Amino acid sequence: MSPFITFTVPPFPVYIASGKGVFHQGERHISRIFTVFDLLYVTKGELWITEDEVPHHVKEGEYIILSPGLSHGGHLPCKEETLYEWLHFSIDPFEFTDRSREHWLDMKQNQATFEKAASYEFRLPQKGKVKGRSVLEKHLSAMRALNDDASELPLKKQLQFEGMLIHLQKEAFHIPSAKETVASEVVHYLERHFTQKLKMEKLAEVLHYHPDYMTRCMQTVYGMTPSQYINRLKMEKAKSMLASTNEKIAFIAEHVGIDDPTYFSKLFRQNEGMTPIQYRHLAKRTTK
Repeated sequence: MSPFITFTVPPFPVYIASGKGVFHQGERHISRIFTVFDLLYVTKGELWITEDEVPHHVKEGEYIILSPGLSHGGHLPCKEETLYEWLHFSIDPFEFTDRSREHWLDMKQNQATFEKAASYEFRLPQKGKVKGRSVLEKHLSAMRALNDDASELPLKKQLQFEGMLIHLQKEAFHIPSAKETVASEVVHYLERHFTQKLKMEKLAEVLHYHPDYMTRCMQTVYGMTPSQYINRLKMEKAKSMLASTNEKIAFIAEHVGIDDPTYFSKLFRQNEGMTPIQYRHLAKRTTK
């Protein structure tokens, strides 16, 4: 089992930079030493990398977090084209442990008071397989999209990064396989029907689970209800259309399954912190 990187939040680790990379067949990762953490997530292919003389094989859909101050580099060339995403961040202080956590309640160190925030001890596996790839990849994509160093955008990257860490921590919990299976079935259905109005009765009829049970499974595994998950899918599709087309807001709203453009704009602002028009202007500006 991979060791767990242990740290207390708040404050959260600090986002530094992120991006995408590719190794062609026969290429390998260069040898180097960073003073910060380096997360590598393989989206296609596989990567052979050694850290401090310990070899690791990172397959598609897996990630590894390389530690500061240790030498790392590829010990074998890639057998096929390998696509990956990288992210640099810092934690101070941190330590390693071999013990995992079972649930959010196990992580809480201090209760919140009127003058002091609650604190939690995170334990992220140094190497892991991502179950909710779409959620992780949306966080990484959002951080890359905010590539303008002006104004408040670096702070928005930090917020996306914190959301990504919470997602990885949730995946690291020991979750009963039955709940994970139910949540996976719900997500699969929602991703195929996200433009339709969500009716829990219809979902229960198709998947043969009680609506309340499906909701509890989704909250345990993904940290959100089916309604929240489908709204996220709608917003991601809307963002893509806003950035790549000149379609009117009403058309985009209808395309993602929302009949009322006013409600669509309100929901978009709640999720993204800006109106659809503001997002379109930002997306167009940052891709020039």
